[in-house]
Amino acid sequence: MKIFKQIENEINDYLTKDVEISEGYRYSQYKIIKRIMLFANSIYPKGKIDKQGNYKYWVDVISPRIDSEVKNIDFDTKDIMLYSDSKADSGVMMLCNLALREWLRENGKAEEINDAVEEGSGWGNVVWKKIKGGYEKVDLKNLYVINQTARTLEDSPVIERHILTQSYLRTKKDVWDKDIIDKIIKSCGNKSFSVIPQGFSENKETPYYEIYERNGEVSEATLFEAQGKKGGDENKYVNAKIICAGLGQSKVGEKYVLFAKEMEGIPYKEYHRGRYSGRWFRTGIYEMLFDIQTRANEISNQIAVGLGWASKTIFKSNDGALRRNVLRQLNSGSVIRTSNLEQLNVRMEGMDQLLADWNRLMTSADKLCNSYEVVTGEGLPSGTSFKLGFMVNQNATKLFDFLREKLALSLQDVFQDWVVDELMSDLNSAKIIRLTGEESGIRQFYTEMVNGWYINNLMKFPPHTTAQADDLKKKKLQEAMENPTKFVETTENWLSGIKPRVAVIITGENINLIKDLESLSSFISLETDPVRRTALIEMAMRKQGINVDDLPKTPPVQPTATPVASLNALAAQLPAATAA
Repeated sequence: MKIFKQIENEINDYLTKDVEISEGYRYSQYKIIKRIMLFANSIYPKGKIDKQGNYKYWVDVISPRIDSEVKNIDFDTKDIMLYSDSKADSGVMMLCNLALREWLRENGKAEEINDAVEEGSGWGNVVWKKIKGGYEKVDLKNLYVINQTARTLEDSPVIERHILTQSYLRTKKDVWDKDIIDKIIKSCGNKSFSVIPQGFSENKETPYYEIYERNGEVSEATLFEAQGKKGGDENKYVNAKIICAGLGQSKVGEKYVLFAKEMEGIPYKEYHRGRYSGRWFRTGIYEMLFDIQTRANEISNQIAVGLGWASKTIFKSNDGALRRNVLRQLNSGSVIRTSNLEQLNVRMEGMDQLLADWNRLMTSADKLCNSYEVVTGEGLPSGTSFKLGFMVNQNATKLFDFLREKLALSLQDVFQDWVVDELMSDLNSAKIIRLTGEESGIRQFYTEMVNGWYINNLMKFPPHTTAQADDLKKKKLQEAMENPTKFVETTENWLSGIKPRVAVIITGENINLIKDLESLSSFISLETDPVRRTALIEMAMRKQGINVDDLPKTPPVQPTATPVASLNALAAQLPAATAA
């Protein structure tokens, strides 16, 4: 079958061949990833002992800088929320955010997002993949980008290598062909496998199965053949997902197609820390500090060897009666009879130059990674004023704001395209009651729903006073509280209409809060109109989390009142208190 040969050739080229990024510069993503793994685990390729038998120390200068960047990016699940510009959607937004919090908690996404931030800083790249019920983070070690010079994954076929257990394969019988899975279990199991391709093989007691998934363009004729159909245009290329087994180490060489189907677009979202420089795999902190880490190790080991010699106590003498080591000959109180016994000065030479080189390397690493003292939390030089320290810190953290924004944009696409639909489609009456019932703010939820109902139907009401409007909303709120099941059942119809107005907002805690409050403070001091000044003050209070609606207010001038009986009669003819 053509697809087997095609995938095997693409994998072999990825693992063994380099691509030319520019004239004289050849590059291999696989080699870069293998080297990153060594640096991430502080491992020398040829072991910890040099040719002279000296132990080689690894002084890690990369991990603290990655930790500093992760700390300053300060990204977590609490920074993800759903938002709508329509005030009538406030109730459903509260409900959807409750559902989002529950989904994030139940699926363990907090830890996964932390891993993504760390991987994005250290490796420089993060890839998420669409799966049933949400998404998952892709293992970059087993992600083969066939066109390594692509700007995005949309420009290249992508192959994923999966190592699956037999029990997991059985769970896929409702998705893949049951008979083929049984054949794979019998013939493709392997008790010797490596975590990465061409890596060290580990022998296990239980069998594992090597599965390859290819997403990207393939000729229509090849896709038809993989589907067991005839025909197809050899010159027409379509996007398709094809999953195969038996391409790795197989017992008797059988090869199977588990899944083959045309798809729209690609099932991936991606984040890149660095800029595009002719290759898909961008530069992260590990790769940026390859040379600095290597030289830092050399300096630390040179100092260790030199200090080992400098710490020895050595004497010299022309007297042949003295033995080679006076420590073995002399006891406490012994008298030495010699005319020229002297202690040799074995102080390490070049120590100053090595320390100067070390300081130069650390300064260069700080510039590359933006890990200055004010960023890492170390004390500033004595005499630095508070205002100057604040300005330095504010300027130094601008890069982290930029990286946080890039990460947020990528994750925003993940949640907007892959999570929101799942959340809203799963919001049935029982779940709505459970979500709102778990929160102490159940009354707030119903209040928001009634407010949305009032806003949507405002044009149908005749002129009325604020007091009358409040009385009307209180009546609807009382109806909802008395019969929550009936009230909530009406929400299922209008949830589908909310989706186009929902946006995923990922900002990070207090990212722009200080800047926004400073701007509002400036406008408040300049504004002379009391109405606008009050509105600006309320905006600042809301940003600080103060519920302005609960504060007492001066009653506004009331318009001509409509009789309460007429208003209630009209309200009774309107739909139930929902945001529809």
